[in-house]
Amino acid sequence: MFSRRDFVCLAAAGAACPVGFGADGRPRLMKVADSPEIGKPLALWRQGELDLHFVYTGRGENMFYRFPDGTTMVNDTGDFYRPKEIKNIPWYPRRDLLGGEVMARYLERHVTSASIDYAVVSHWHTDHVGDPDLGCRTAKDGRRICGLALLGEKYVFKNYFDHQYPDLGKYGSADKSLSMMREFLDAKRKEGLHCEKFRPGALNQIRLVNDKDGYYRNSFSIRNVCANGVCWTGKGKDCVDYAAIHVKATGKEVKINQNLLSMGFVVQYGKFRYWAGGDVSGFLKDADGRRFNYEAVVGKSVGPVTVCKTNHHAWKDAMVKEFVEEVKAAAYITNLWCPHHIQDCNMRHISSRDLYSGERLVFPTFVPGLPKQKWPDAPWWRDIVPGGGHVVVRVAPGGETYKIYQLESKDESQRVKAVFAGVS
Repeated sequence: MFSRRDFVCLAAAGAACPVGFGADGRPRLMKVADSPEIGKPLALWRQGELDLHFVYTGRGENMFYRFPDGTTMVNDTGDFYRPKEIKNIPWYPRRDLLGGEVMARYLERHVTSASIDYAVVSHWHTDHVGDPDLGCRTAKDGRRICGLALLGEKYVFKNYFDHQYPDLGKYGSADKSLSMMREFLDAKRKEGLHCEKFRPGALNQIRLVNDKDGYYRNSFSIRNVCANGVCWTGKGKDCVDYAAIHVKATGKEVKINQNLLSMGFVVQYGKFRYWAGGDVSGFLKDADGRRFNYEAVVGKSVGPVTVCKTNHHAWKDAMVKEFVEEVKAAAYITNLWCPHHIQDCNMRHISSRDLYSGERLVFPTFVPGLPKQKWPDAPWWRDIVPGGGHVVVRVAPGGETYKIYQLESKDESQRVKAVFAGVS
């Protein structure tokens, strides 16, 4: 909820620069220590707002979006299990709940209908979709399900996109999540699920389904940037199939890591821009056989954003300096399920004032102890917001201002722990 006081405070924060990108080339963001919202359950979405929810389970990446007209979208629901990580990464709110169940229970406050408009899968990895061998439930038709497929038993998905549909399993680098999702799609298509190929370069292929009068036509958009190694050039709908070039350059059939094949898109609402790209990271070869960083190429197409979901959980092979220098985000959000997901090598990039000037904040959904032990005096700790929990970005109608909330994840209260306010 955005009050007159919020707008006055934000205007004062940006008084030295025009509203939008400041003179230093980045959006402005500050903590609201005395917010009356602290200690209360997060207020529900209201017409005209853009909500981005990053739900902590300790089992993977889980995101839910609600667009200004009420259109709903789930972006990945992971169910990952690593016994040696249990003591370092808690499973909240209860150990006996699978990730798909936690996500379903979280959404009960935010989705009042029996359906969700869009289900989107960034790539075939367990921490984004789930692996039934690592814990599952049984669907009514006997399928073993977890993660997104389990969430799909609680809610009816109307539309579906993934990074490879309809050529599921191309490049042969998928894990067991793929076989579960193949069964899921076979079953749900018979019940009316609409599945469609995600087209890099397309504008508003994922569209507002309730905006019949076109009220948000000029202020809201979703640009498909990349999928399956194909990346938009930033011009028109032109794309380059870097994965195909790589395969041709190697002269043989090769497996390409699923992370690199991830689907990514930019959501824009007024001046506010958000990037989500799954686990985009890694290297390919060009037509001359020269090795290049694919994430750096993607960054050029993404351009400056207000909020950036970190690629590959900010693992050490992602968030390269070329990507960070392009996106220039005010806030980075990391869906964390591993004690190694805060790394010195890429935090130095994210925190670097040489790559782009101005303050920025990093919101991990959990802050493990291991990075604190390894790099206790690293200067980038100044940019990491402590406390963890669910993270919610709420953009005000029109996209001029936004708030970032940290919510309690140890229980199901969705109580606000901290509030940050920004100007797009």
